[in-house]
Amino acid sequence: MTIFSDINREPLMMEATTTRPAYPLELLMEDPDLCVLPLRFHDKYSDGSRLVAAPTLSMAITEALPSMAPARTIFGARPMPKKGRSYGCHEITFPRADDRSTDGYAEWGIRKSVTFEDEIEIFDASEEFDTAEGVLRYRAHELGDDETSLSAIQDSVVRYLEAFDNLALWDPKAPTDLVVGLNELFEGRDWTRFASASELEVQKVTLTHVEFLPYDDDLALIRFDYINGAENGREMNYLKLGGERPTVVRHGWSGLRSAKSAFKGRQLNQVYDALQREVDALTTKNNRLER
Repeated sequence: MTIFSDINREPLMMEATTTRPAYPLELLMEDPDLCVLPLRFHDKYSDGSRLVAAPTLSMAITEALPSMAPARTIFGARPMPKKGRSYGCHEITFPRADDRSTDGYAEWGIRKSVTFEDEIEIFDASEEFDTAEGVLRYRAHELGDDETSLSAIQDSVVRYLEAFDNLALWDPKAPTDLVVGLNELFEGRDWTRFASASELEVQKVTLTHVEFLPYDDDLALIRFDYINGAENGREMNYLKLGGERPTVVRHGWSGLRSAKSAFKGRQLNQVYDALQREVDALTTKNNRLER
């Protein structure tokens, strides 16, 4: 089935907001080089590697993570702190400059996120969330209202919010409702003084200029411009072909999950939904024209 676009639909906040170019999928792009590299990683006691190939360096790292993680464990990637690798994390070692392929961003015309010059660590997002959740649950139940206790609870809330978003970024099955989580952990105790309204809010994302690019027999790529608060750019994700309709990929290897992501974990569902609405609209139009 060929996916193609018509022209100029006005953007709407968070909904499938697009401007579509009027040419078929096959003509959007020649076949650019992929980012291919041996992805090496190590911690204090072990090391390993994966041969990875993807449109961009960021996508290559993301695609390697699920195969590296033990069962029932969710690995993520993030910039390494200035003080060095975090406890329990793996450090990624990129090939030397002479041995590197393209990072892919210029070829595919999207935002330059993770580069070969970045220091990136692999972390256990599920373990960090479980730890933050457990500590907050204990302090919310057991500590009082004195200044020291309230400070400890505040610190735990900050760590929980960070771990919550990290897990939502890397685990497609992670919870995304912070209010539900905080209500459960505090069990009737007022938590609103520890988390501001802005921290709970999921910022709206505007998408424009959605395009579809060829990739292989099973996958296409969906490229789009976004506005996310003060930030804007162009991103790209996989589109699974076949079945009853093309489907935007939301799995752990989704191209929108990145060590330097354009979106927070709690924003991903609205972006996926908006892209899927756009795909469905184009598919419906195609089916009508093919009759």
